[in-house]
Amino acid sequence: QRNNVTDTMACVSFSDHNSVEVQHLQQTGTEVNFSDRFTATMSGTTKQGNYLWKVADSVRKNGVVLESDYPAPANYTWDTYYTPVPIDIINKGKEWLNSWEVNYEFILNTKESFLHHIKQAPIQIVINNGSHAVLAILCEEDIYTYFDSYEPFIKQIQNVSSPFKIVLKQKNML
Repeated sequence: QRNNVTDTMACVSFSDHNSVEVQHLQQTGTEVNFSDRFTATMSGTTKQGNYLWKVADSVRKNGVVLESDYPAPANYTWDTYYTPVPIDIINKGKEWLNSWEVNYEFILNTKESFLHHIKQAPIQIVINNGSHAVLAILCEEDIYTYFDSYEPFIKQIQNVSSPFKIVLKQKNML
């Protein structure tokens, strides 16, 4: 996500949350918007970005919070975006884990594997020679259609790397 000043380098958190939000909607019928800033900060995003597994592991261990609970500051800088998360917000993320289970895995980089796994959850892919993570939404022939955090939001590409899925499962509530 960009503003006039700072790139947060949080494309992995954005694509992770896009997947988690889609799965949340599928399982509950309710749309949510989770705080990218929370996950980007809790997962240790640097000025070089982050790793798919590191962000997914942060969601698995720290949970997520709503955007309204921890929004991006107006006209933020790197330092104001990545301020330490207050403990009450960290605790909200942990509370979310009482209702949700999170797992993740890298998948084979074949069309067959992609088509199998996308039936279970949206797939995160890495593009631009390994420098940018996005959420793949469709694979037809040898073309991948994906959702990007930079405009234009819907794009296509032929070569991807590191296909990865995070799987969200609502825990049984008794």
